[in-house]
Amino acid sequence: MFLWKESYSVNISDIDNQHKELFKIANRLSDCLKEYDVITDQYDEVKQIFNELTNYTIYHFQFEEELMINNGYENIAVHKAQHDTFINKIKSLEFNEDIYINQKRSMLEALSFLLDWISNHILITDMKYKSFLNGKGII
Repeated sequence: MFLWKESYSVNISDIDNQHKELFKIANRLSDCLKEYDVITDQYDEVKQIFNELTNYTIYHFQFEEELMINNGYENIAVHKAQHDTFINKIKSLEFNEDIYINQKRSMLEALSFLLDWISNHILITDMKYKSFLNGKGII
């Protein structure tokens, strides 16, 4: 479901590798949904994936924000606000009681959110710092 394309690259190897790792986590959630049936309880696996997604995203966002701050990127406040919104949304999914009752709906909601995030954050917002940081020799 989540396939890495060169159009997602910010030409900063650490960030590209982190984005690829986030794609892997999202694909695990997609695989879990594909294997879903009403009989099999996938609660533990879904919770583990949400937890991993939350923790890895926090790590990635901190890395990205520190890079922007240390290099004087002017739009850090807007960028960080989007990161905070993402973390809050993923945490709300992770700790929502509905995940136990309706795992399929929780997975669909998370996947829909992640697809939107890739389209609107990585392909638009992250691309705004690409030329700025690349211009400072960060690759």
